[in-house]
Amino acid sequence: MPLSNNVRKVTSENYPTDAGREGELIFRLVYQQAGCKKPFSRLWLSSMEENAIREGFAHLKPSTEYDALYNAALCRERADWMVGINASRLFSCLYGQPLAVGRVMTPVLAMTVVREAAIAAFVPEKFYTVDLELTSGCTASSRRIPEKSVAENLLEACRREMVATIQRITRKEKSENPPPLYDLTTLQRDANRLLGYSAQQTLDYVQSLYEKKLTTYPRTDSCYITDDDEEMLEVLTEELEGFFDITPEDVDEA
Repeated sequence: MPLSNNVRKVTSENYPTDAGREGELIFRLVYQQAGCKKPFSRLWLSSMEENAIREGFAHLKPSTEYDALYNAALCRERADWMVGINASRLFSCLYGQPLAVGRVMTPVLAMTVVREAAIAAFVPEKFYTVDLELTSGCTASSRRIPEKSVAENLLEACRREMVATIQRITRKEKSENPPPLYDLTTLQRDANRLLGYSAQQTLDYVQSLYEKKLTTYPRTDSCYITDDDEEMLEVLTEELEGFFDITPEDVDEA
C-alpha cells in the first residue's frame, strides 16, 4: 500500500500468513531477513466473511500484541533445530544407525518407557471385600481388605447383626459442560465412525456446506467460533430453523 514514491507501509496484508503462531513466525522471519525496520500492523482474521474482513482492516492490531506469540514460535523453531536436527545427527553417528530425536517425541518416548517398565514390574496383591445384598435391592461393599481373616470376621459380624445402619450419606453436585463444537479432525473421525465417510469425503461435504453459508469455515483445528462469526451465526440459525422446520419457540424449549 504505497504511501509515497519511496516509502511503503509494511503490513500483514502485504505479506499474508496464517493467523496463528507459525504464521506470525513466518512473517517476522521474512520481515527481519529483508532488513526492514518499518513499523507494521497485523490484520488478524479467522473468518473469511466479508464483514469480518472489512472489520479487520478497519481495526488493524499493533505488532506488539503478537510479540509473545512470535517468541513462542521462535523458541519452538530453535528447539527443533538444536534438538531435532543436531541431536538426531549426533546420536545417529554415535550408534551407527539412523536415530530420530525430537523436542516432543523423545520426552514422550521416555515417559512411555518408564511407564511400561513400571507396569512390567507390578506385583499383584490379593485383597478381599465383603458384599452385602440389602433387602432394598442394593449391594453394600466394604473397602478393600488385605487380610482374609479380617474380611471373614467382618462378614461374620454382619451376619450376626443382620441389620445395616447408614451412618453417613455424601452428596455431590457435578456440572458437565456441553461438548465442544467440531473441529475438522474430530468431525472427520465421527463421520468415518458413524457414516463410513473418508476424511476427504467429509472435507468435501463440509466445504460444500460452507460455500452455501450453512456452516463456519471448515479447515480449522479450533473448537470455538470467534466474535467475527456472530452475525453470520444469526443468519445460519434462521436458515437451519427453516431447513429443519423448527420454530423459535421449539428452540427456546429445548
